[in-house]
Amino acid sequence: MEFLLLWADELDDALAMLRHLAPRILGLLLALGLFLATGFALLLAPQVVLPALALALSFLLIIESVRRRRARVSTGN
Repeated sequence: MEFLLLWADELDDALAMLRHLAPRILGLLLALGLFLATGFALLLAPQVVLPALALALSFLLIIESVRRRRARVSTGN
């Protein structure tokens, strides 16, 4: 009987840890899926995907530079 109680306790701890780590695990799976989808799209239609990636990365760099400029202005440096 004690064995079953210990097993249930360990199972409960494992499920609690899984609930705690679920967002990180799902984020990793999403990132890997996007990476694979990008590679597959590059193989199928590089003439469409490369400009789209370039535009997306440029847009992200512009957003980051604006964010840093606003942060620098708000701190007074």
